[in-house]
Amino acid sequence: MFAGVMLTVRLLLIDLPTTQTTFLRYAIGALILVPFAGRLSLGFLKSKHRSLFLIRACLHGAAVFLWFFAVLHAALADVNAMLNLVPVYVVIGAALMFGEILTVPRMITILVSFSGALLIVRPGFADINIGMLAIFAAGPAFASSELIAKKLKANYDDKMIIITLSVLIALILFIPALLVWEPMTLSHWFGVCLIGLLATLAHVAIMRSFRGPMWASQSGKFIQLLFVAAFGFILFDEVPAITTWAGAFLVMSSISYIAFVEARKHKS
Repeated sequence: MFAGVMLTVRLLLIDLPTTQTTFLRYAIGALILVPFAGRLSLGFLKSKHRSLFLIRACLHGAAVFLWFFAVLHAALADVNAMLNLVPVYVVIGAALMFGEILTVPRMITILVSFSGALLIVRPGFADINIGMLAIFAAGPAFASSELIAKKLKANYDDKMIIITLSVLIALILFIPALLVWEPMTLSHWFGVCLIGLLATLAHVAIMRSFRGPMWASQSGKFIQLLFVAAFGFILFDEVPAITTWAGAFLVMSSISYIAFVEARKHKS
């Protein structure tokens, strides 16, 4: 579903301002969720954790803005490969926020993953695209958002967490979106409705995965690279560089390794 969001942005929304696209993604996401969880959003007003909800909305909104911007300015496979670093940031954050121990395998995973990221970016050997800088900045913001969501999940329903995020981001971006608003065609409206639906469903799935440990919730994200690379090759003639594949392989294999190690430990 997240690969579908990237494809839709590149195919149908390339000529819309990123702020407008991001605002509409969350406004439409909120409208989709209202029939199922509209009342739950009122719980935000009585919540003792309003600051956490607001901080998460700011972080997540900024991350999605940077993500959409990167999709328009860099190869899809490169963008997705850099997003594979998000689970590494989550592992580090989980150790700091929830006391999850940074074992030797986890430390090896972090080091190997960052080595993979350097292969993708190739500092000193390739021009650093502005889109790559944007997605590199988006990673820690996405990870921070997911860690806050994990913390909120201990006290709140998934539906409330998701609809509150959509409503808050839509409210935060309303004025900025109006300032850069461009007229929209039918294909634009179809595109923003599609990314609103896909991203909302994907967000619901991510929240469900937070029922387990954070390392487990992250391990399934890597299949996204296969879809994104296929879309980029078939539709945009984007052939990922060998360094992109090598870096992505390092990140994917290291995270998969730690997932298997932790799963065996959990089972025993």
